Amino acid sequence: MAVLRTISDVLPVLFLIVVFGFFSASSNGVRLPSQALVAKWSQDISKELKTKLDAATGVQQVKMLYEEQNFPAVYVNGSVLVQKVANKWQEMLQDKMVAVENIVLKLEDAYKKHKRNYSIVEDDVQYYNAKNASKMPLNLTYLDNFKSEVNTNYSAVQIPTDIWVGDNKILNGIEATNSIDEVFRENYQKDPQLLWQYFGSADGFYRSYPAAKWMTTEKPEQDQYDVRRRGWYIQAASSPKNVMILVDTSGSTFGMTLEITKVSVYKALDTLGNDDFVNVAWFNSSAELVSCFETFVQANLRNKNLLKDKVKELTSSGIALFDKGLKKAFEAFKEFEDIEAAGRDQQNQGAMCHNVILIFTDGGEADERATFEEYNVPVKIRVFVFKVGTDSMVPADGVREMACMNQGYFSNIQSFGAVRLTTLDYVPVLSRPMVLSGKKHFQWSDIYLDVLGLGMMTTLTRPVYNTTGENNVNSTKQNQQMLAVVGTDITTKNMEDTVPQRKIGPEGYAFGINSNGYILLHPRLKAEAEIEAILELGYLTEPPNVDFLEVEYEIPEKTKLRIEMIDQETNQTTMRTPIMSSDERYLEFVNMTYSYTFITNTTFSVAIAQPQFGLWEWSITSKGSLLEDFGNLIDEQDDVTLLIAPWEFCDCHVGQEGRITTENITNSIQEAIAALQQLSTVLEICDDYMVRKLLVDANITRHVADYWKKVKQNDPTKFDGIIFNAVATHGGVTRIYPSSVPEEWTAEEIAAFQDPWDQQYYRRALYTDKYVFAAPYNSDGVMLPVNESYWTSLMVSKAVHMTKDIIHAVVAASLDPDVFNDMWIGKTKKGFNDMEDEKLSCVNESIQCYILDDGGFIVATNQEDRQGNVGSFFGIIDGDLMLDLKNKTVYNLMTMNDFQAACPRQSAGAGSSGPRSTSVPTLSDVVNFNTWAVTAAWSFLRHFLYDIFFLGVSDFSTSYVEAEDIEASKNVSCIKIVKQYYHGDGIRDSSGLIDCTSCSRLWRASHIDATNLLLVVTESGCDACPNKVVTQVAEEPPPGEGPDPCEAAKHPRYRERPSEHCYDFDENESFDDCSSASILRSHLYRLLALQLLLLILTRLM
Repeated sequence: MAVLRTISDVLPVLFLIVVFGFFSASSNGVRLPSQALVAKWSQDISKELKTKLDAATGVQQVKMLYEEQNFPAVYVNGSVLVQKVANKWQEMLQDKMVAVENIVLKLEDAYKKHKRNYSIVEDDVQYYNAKNASKMPLNLTYLDNFKSEVNTNYSAVQIPTDIWVGDNKILNGIEATNSIDEVFRENYQKDPQLLWQYFGSADGFYRSYPAAKWMTTEKPEQDQYDVRRRGWYIQAASSPKNVMILVDTSGSTFGMTLEITKVSVYKALDTLGNDDFVNVAWFNSSAELVSCFETFVQANLRNKNLLKDKVKELTSSGIALFDKGLKKAFEAFKEFEDIEAAGRDQQNQGAMCHNVILIFTDGGEADERATFEEYNVPVKIRVFVFKVGTDSMVPADGVREMACMNQGYFSNIQSFGAVRLTTLDYVPVLSRPMVLSGKKHFQWSDIYLDVLGLGMMTTLTRPVYNTTGENNVNSTKQNQQMLAVVGTDITTKNMEDTVPQRKIGPEGYAFGINSNGYILLHPRLKAEAEIEAILELGYLTEPPNVDFLEVEYEIPEKTKLRIEMIDQETNQTTMRTPIMSSDERYLEFVNMTYSYTFITNTTFSVAIAQPQFGLWEWSITSKGSLLEDFGNLIDEQDDVTLLIAPWEFCDCHVGQEGRITTENITNSIQEAIAALQQLSTVLEICDDYMVRKLLVDANITRHVADYWKKVKQNDPTKFDGIIFNAVATHGGVTRIYPSSVPEEWTAEEIAAFQDPWDQQYYRRALYTDKYVFAAPYNSDGVMLPVNESYWTSLMVSKAVHMTKDIIHAVVAASLDPDVFNDMWIGKTKKGFNDMEDEKLSCVNESIQCYILDDGGFIVATNQEDRQGNVGSFFGIIDGDLMLDLKNKTVYNLMTMNDFQAACPRQSAGAGSSGPRSTSVPTLSDVVNFNTWAVTAAWSFLRHFLYDIFFLGVSDFSTSYVEAEDIEASKNVSCIKIVKQYYHGDGIRDSSGLIDCTSCSRLWRASHIDATNLLLVVTESGCDACPNKVVTQVAEEPPPGEGPDPCEAAKHPRYRERPSEHCYDFDENESFDDCSSASILRSHLYRLLALQLLLLILTRLM
């Protein structure tokens, strides 16, 4: 009985399965073909496509032609290649080190010999002003390696806007260093590959060679570039530091004083680099950290931006109890000391050198000696105090004493115009121990964007010390002043040029990282063209430093790889990993082999990544003479177009890659063959191996083209719907048949098709043994016109797999979409037993049929009104179905955070706390506030008048422009989510039901074998259920979503601290000068006039 009950229970279920699986079903008034029928359609389509494409492309013919050559397979040893790259990097860096050292020695000697002229004026000094060439005009000539018009006989000097050009220190410094041009020229003559040579003076001027016009802004009077604020300068000027910033938010800071304080904190944060650690706290009658960061965090761009956002929200209230703030800071250092000692789970967090407190306050006279005796005797933590504002009623003696008794420095910031310069006052103090040690170290900066237009680069630096006696040449005591930082650049392009790309293949790549795990070189580091596009949008800050695990999908094996590279190990490892296509639309999974090593005397490591299909290559040797092989290259083939990749085949092409025509290459090779000596068999002015591979490929692809013509002649139907055929090779040859098609292309279109390694059809085919289809990308999903101006031809390609997974060629065909649609839609008319039923097929547009590729993009559809959406992501057209396909794992989704993105920002409203524009309120605007705003009005008026009196109108406007940029810029650094959909594993056929309140609809899906295609059949959507749009393009996450910096701070990634010695204190330091003079002391008469004006205005009110 139990058995009978079981059977009776199962039978209804089986019946439903049979009905649902083998007969048509309907849930929306439309009969939908069964899952079995859709599977049959996909099989029929697959068989038709494979038969036609095998014959038309000649894929088997190509395989046979190559294999019958019997070329031996050779292992492409990544370990050997990466060591060669490392050696080239080391040689290149060593040359730069020699050049920098020459400059340092010359500068120290020049400063030592120079006698300061206290009566010097600007007309006494001859120099080329990079922002104003009228004083010393020069003839500038464009040089490609500098991407600028330059003069190689002279250097140029740039002086920041907020430094007076006639300042005595500046003029003496320029005069003392004029002789450095001789060393600049000698360095350049010895090494023509040397880029900008320069130094930044501790006084603020910047001298660079060769001379060039300053290009950071169209308005020189608004130039905000100060070399002392550049990361490479500050990194070289002092040892790493842990910094706690204390912000006084007591009631007395209300108004403009607090606003200046906020901008001052922003600028102080900007002086910190990736080897520093930081946190920020506010204090009044209590003290708290401003953000979610529970301890010190690495001072990278993201962490600093979060701290700035939190500082922006601060308000003033209460009274200032300095002991509360100081105890909060000292206890934070004590807690962090334990973290540093343990390395926070061996992650090497913290600077383990300088410990610094920066206090921003409007003043005070509190005696905090008891606090310092409890926490800082002997002095281990330096204290720097910045008195903000012009309120003379707030005393400064107490806060000045805090700095002086803790081996720090006291400074005044009386207006916005003083912020940029004054927040640098702490840097020279931290540099003293290093100067007194007499030791210098070469350092390499993180990657940044060159202000003069050479793209992404790293800077080699070395400090310059004052070798005279302290204060005067007669003193026997050592000087503790750092004079300058010398630098020269190496671009990422310089590094890329050392990579044997032709050896590691189109999908192999090299990358480099530093001791923080940040990339120096990587295919996904924003390229120069992308950077320029970002600049056009208004994003003018440096791109954020990007971790290796932020440009590749993070898996445990890559985390281990990153650690070993940071530790400067030499090794090789293989792992299965997802690889993103260069256009970021597709995802492939492949076994990648990573070979890596380190660069001696640097914090850099370099690696070469090779996909499984790039580990072996053929050792190609020509069986005929060079002249005979060259004939196969240049002899015209009837109705066939030959393209040769624009690579550096010969010496004359070096530096021109990407701008070389096929004719240029054939002419150069012909000259090289003609120049062969009688007994010589090796080309000397060309890359012999590249040329011979090219000639062999030219010969074999000639036979492939002959095959196409023969097949078409014998059976033209095999080429129905094929617009053109192409075969592209690893050696750089592309042949296209018939030639009538490329003859209609423009020169730009031919150049775009010339390099097979740059083509998506070529690169994507390498990862699979299937035919890869692709439609022209429609990024917005909008309806595009289906006419001659928008030709939606399909491209299909297939890699030719040979022994040891060698892929030396890819065949391709361009398909007419109309013929393709007729074929696959026609296949759906046939049911089981070949019975035709148009109502139950894709001929019936009531049944929606789509063919999607492996990334979820539409390749074809039966919907007449959707033909213009071909190439769009399917989720834009039918988001509900795309989500269900993902839920059923027909498609899987992987996401990655893009930390190099730029996002537009609207100007903040009037409610924001910062200054909103450069317009200056009139006197009546200020004094007609309501009573409750009088205090704030006077605060603004006072600071406005101080800026006008002591900095000048232009400086005031510039300061406010900068403050505004902090609050709201046109385009800012942001994070976007990059998304890739890909086919789920092992699921050939699938179906589902989308339920929507009043109605529901069925769908079927089936993979088309031997291709990257998926056939999707569904009912029309319900009018009552609006389509949900699902996008694939990178987007900024909504507020509250995306990566959480607070969580990231709790789990920092592994890093290695700088290997240079720490210079935090020196017993010979002099602390006599621990306080800056107020700017107002040098303007006594102006001060008296201002005070009188304020008194009169008070009486008038």
